[in-house]
Amino acid sequence: MKKGVCLALLLAGIVSAAFAYSYDTKVPLPGKSIAGEKVQQETLFTAYSFAHRIATPDCTSFAIVDTEVSKPKVDNSWQEIWAIKACQKVANVPIDFSYNTDGSLKYAINPMNVRYRSK
Repeated sequence: MKKGVCLALLLAGIVSAAFAYSYDTKVPLPGKSIAGEKVQQETLFTAYSFAHRIATPDCTSFAIVDTEVSKPKVDNSWQEIWAIKACQKVANVPIDFSYNTDGSLKYAINPMNVRYRSK
């Protein structure tokens, strides 16, 4: 009986932690992103995880409020900056996109380049 109760409490804790944050996941994203909707969808949660760097510890609400191309597309590579609102702060998250020769996408976010956007 004790094992069953402990297991139930553990599962309840895991479920609560998974739904503790609210993310806006609507695509297409606002702004001028040239990434397709599938690419945007694949990149969303990675970008949100970097926005956590500037959020206050009690922040649970995240949304992408703007996108822009910061380096134009050359040889199937480009960079975009996604502005992510984390409660009362906004993070600029630069994302480097590139397509491999087989057509698969890769993207990278350098955590040192994520910046708080002053108003």
